[in-house]
Amino acid sequence: MKILYSIIGAICVVTSSCGLLTSEIKIWQYIILTMYVTLMGLWGLSYGQIIGVAMFLGLLIILLLMVKENRIENLCLACTGYMFNLIFNNVFLLIGSAMLGISVDRMEKDYYLATSIIYCFILLVTILGIRRFLYQRLNLLYYIEGIPYTIRNGLFINLLMYIIIFLFNIFWGQKVGYSASALRFNCILFFICMLISNQLIVACAKYVKSEEIKSAEKDKQHLMENYIVCLENMVEETKTFRHDYKNTLSTMAGFIHENQLKELKEFFYMQLQRPAYTKLDEIQAWEYLKNIQSMELKGLMFEKLLFAINKGIHVKVAIAEHFDVQYDGLKDLISILGIFIDNAIEAAEKKQGLIRIILAQSSEHIMFQIMNSYDKKPDISKIFEKGYSTKGAGRGLGLYEARVLLQKYTDIVHECNCKDGWFTQQLQITKITSQT
Repeated sequence: MKILYSIIGAICVVTSSCGLLTSEIKIWQYIILTMYVTLMGLWGLSYGQIIGVAMFLGLLIILLLMVKENRIENLCLACTGYMFNLIFNNVFLLIGSAMLGISVDRMEKDYYLATSIIYCFILLVTILGIRRFLYQRLNLLYYIEGIPYTIRNGLFINLLMYIIIFLFNIFWGQKVGYSASALRFNCILFFICMLISNQLIVACAKYVKSEEIKSAEKDKQHLMENYIVCLENMVEETKTFRHDYKNTLSTMAGFIHENQLKELKEFFYMQLQRPAYTKLDEIQAWEYLKNIQSMELKGLMFEKLLFAINKGIHVKVAIAEHFDVQYDGLKDLISILGIFIDNAIEAAEKKQGLIRIILAQSSEHIMFQIMNSYDKKPDISKIFEKGYSTKGAGRGLGLYEARVLLQKYTDIVHECNCKDGWFTQQLQITKITSQT
C-alpha cells in the first residue's frame, strides 16, 4: 500500500508542478517525473519530510533539462503549481471534514486511499481549469513577455525560497510536535505571504521601470532642446555666411567687370586660403591631369594633388587618355572623390607615405581608384560609421557622408579593401547619362 500511496502522491505533485507550464510536456516525461517523485516519496517515509526539499529541487532540475523554451518562466510556474498543491490539499481536507463531519486526522488515517483518489481527481480538474483560464482567457504568455528577465529571475528565487522554507517548517514542526491544524495554518500563511511578496516585487520593478522611462524622457527632452539651440545657431551662421558669400561674389564681379584677371586670381586664392605652391609643383600637378577632359574633375584633382605634394607625400597618377566623365551625378561624384582623396592624404602624411590615383575607362565603364599607404590599419567594417576614425575623437564624418551620397546611386559600384599595406577605395560607374 505504501507504493500505491506514493504513486498517488507523485501524480498530484507532478500534475500540479507541470500542469501550468507554458507548453505541455510529453507523456513519457510525465512518467519519468512520476517515477522519480514516487521513489523520493518512498525514501521520505524513512527519513521524513526533509526529503521533500531534495525531491522538489531535483524535480526542478529535471524540468530544466526537459523544457527548451521559457525556462525561468516555467520554473516559476512549477513552483507556483507545487505551492498551490500544498495549499489546495489542506483546504480540501478542511472542507471535506466540515461537509462529512469527520475529523481531518480520521480522514487521513481511516479513509486515506479514498481521500487521496478523490483529491487527485479534483486537483487534476482544477489544474486543467486554471490552465485554460490562464492561457485562453487571460493570455498569460502575453504578460510573461512583458516582464523583464531580471524580474523573472527575482520571482523564481522568491518562490523557490518560500517553498524551501515552508518544507523545512513542516519538517521541524512535525519533529517538535506541532499539531496538524497549526501546520495547516502555517501553510496558508506562507501562501499568502508568498503572493504578497511576489506582488511587491512586481510593483517595485514597475516603479523602477517607470522612473527609468521618466529619466529617459527627460534626457531626450534635454537633447532635443540642445539640438534646437544648435540648429538655431547653425541657421544664424548660415545667414552670416550667405551674406559674406554674396559680398565676396560682388567683389569678384568687380574684378571681372574691370577685366583685372590677375587681381581676381590673387583675390580668389586669398579667399580660398590656398598654401603657397611653387610653379614647379603646379606644372607637375597639371601635367598629371592633362588627360582629364572634365574641367570640374580636373579642378578638384589639381587642388588635391598640389595639397598632397606640398605635404611631402609621393603621388603617382595614372589617367587614361581622353578621360571624360559624362554623368548626371557629377557633383556628388566629385564630393565623394574629394572625401576619398582627403582621407588618403591624411592617412599617408604621417610618414610621408605614398598615394596612387588611377582613372581608367572602357567602352562600358569608368573606374576611379584611390590608394594610400597607412600608419595604422583601419577597421574596414567600421570606417563608414558616423564618428569612427583612426585619427582621434571629433573625426569620422567624411566617409559617413560619402556613404550617404553613394546610396543615392545604383549604378556606382563601390569597393573598399585593405591589403599588402595599401588601403584602396574604388568606384566603378556604368556609362549611362541618367541617374538610376
